[in-house]
Amino acid sequence: MYPVEIIDRADQFAANERYYWRYQFLLGDTVLVPMLANAGAFAPKMRVFEFGCGEAGVLGAFAHAGAAAAIGVDIAEYRIEVGRRIAGACGLPVELMVMDLLTEPIPPQWQHQFDLVILRDVIEHLDSTAQALQVVAQLLAPGGWVLVTFPPYYSPFGGHQHLLQTPLGMLPWVHLLPHAVREWIITRSNRTADQEEVRRLSRIRLTIGSFERAAIESGLQIERKLLYVLRPVFRFKFGIPSLRMPRWLAQTPVAEFLALEAFYLLRSVR
Repeated sequence: MYPVEIIDRADQFAANERYYWRYQFLLGDTVLVPMLANAGAFAPKMRVFEFGCGEAGVLGAFAHAGAAAAIGVDIAEYRIEVGRRIAGACGLPVELMVMDLLTEPIPPQWQHQFDLVILRDVIEHLDSTAQALQVVAQLLAPGGWVLVTFPPYYSPFGGHQHLLQTPLGMLPWVHLLPHAVREWIITRSNRTADQEEVRRLSRIRLTIGSFERAAIESGLQIERKLLYVLRPVFRFKFGIPSLRMPRWLAQTPVAEFLALEAFYLLRSVR
């Protein structure tokens, strides 16, 4: 049975657990796996690693597509626990661990072992883009591929201000207002953890340009770059189609302010 059908019929998972895993799996199964297969970046029997996997729905899609190994790590213990339970219910062979790869050593058995490493909507949350990509380089097998997606900081919701769940936090580009105004908006929310995350992203400010510089410095070659005005995941969250930014616009500075998602396929050149 198709994994989503199993989860839809299961009654042992909370609604929010089913929701997050379900859209992750569908994004992986119907968008990312075919795209990467067409690009030559994924094929059955490849070893796949996901850095910041959350509930691991995307990773589950690669396991479902025939990955020889599907290993994921995340710092959120609850999300890993949910991912393990759902993968078990679906019979998906994934291995999930609670780990912070920026502070903990990479296990020797993972060194240069993976054909594909995925960082989906996680790198913008990491204090050092360069350090994260250096870790990725240690995980990659020779000639291995890297998939990275993130919302550029200057894009409409690149500051993740929507996490505050306040009326002002739902406004596009509000995170680009002066510090004092932004801080006042942040304090209107009673969600302490999300307040700190919005402040954290305002310090990191990952942009298209800064990511590309870090990738090159880490010995990773950009094989494919796509910018989206409407993200592919919106199809599964909101029922609206994705929309790529025209190439001519993607090559201008305006892209930093309009692209809701930057999508990169990188490859090891070392």
